[in-house]
Amino acid sequence: MQPCSRRSLLGAVFGLVAALGAGGAHPAGAVGRRLDLATMTERAGTIVSGRIIELHEGRHPQYHNIRVLSVTLQVSEMIKGEPADRFTFMQFGGRATTEESRKSLSTAQTLPDLPAYRVGEEVVLFLYPPSNVGFTSPVGGEQGMFLIRRQPGQPPTVISEGGNRSLVVNSPLPSRLKPDQQKLLRHPGDTLDYQTFRGAVKGLTQGGK
Repeated sequence: MQPCSRRSLLGAVFGLVAALGAGGAHPAGAVGRRLDLATMTERAGTIVSGRIIELHEGRHPQYHNIRVLSVTLQVSEMIKGEPADRFTFMQFGGRATTEESRKSLSTAQTLPDLPAYRVGEEVVLFLYPPSNVGFTSPVGGEQGMFLIRRQPGQPPTVISEGGNRSLVVNSPLPSRLKPDQQKLLRHPGDTLDYQTFRGAVKGLTQGGK
């Protein structure tokens, strides 16, 4: 028997997640595809800016044979979603082993096509609405995590883990967006000014024209 391809393995993994959380988010829908920033904003149930302060590996509280990764952020701003000082989400981590115990991490390497998380990193996360059993993940895989970079004397910038070039929006934009925000959406560079990015995303979350 030929070994499963990487893509087939991903399909099987996310098929399991979908079966457990029928009616919830389907992260596999965007794995391997490139989504523009407007689509990512629309599909996200939560868009949060903050610093990763805690990573835990453990088991799902209902399905003990399923591994989970819990990620906690100290929130700077909840761009889309309910305001909170801290925010924790649970991501599917694979099938658990009998020897595994809950442990705290400083870095977590996740499933293929999903971003790695590191304690201390400042990020903006676009997350799918949770499934019925609580799983979520970044919209578009690596695309859905933006690293915030701060240099002394310079305005902060952001860059998608999946690269900024694919974020370009070709569909009509809301007229309320400022010229610099529209330019960012039409012609995203290698790095994006954080305040302009934040304003553009907030404008896209408001709906309408």
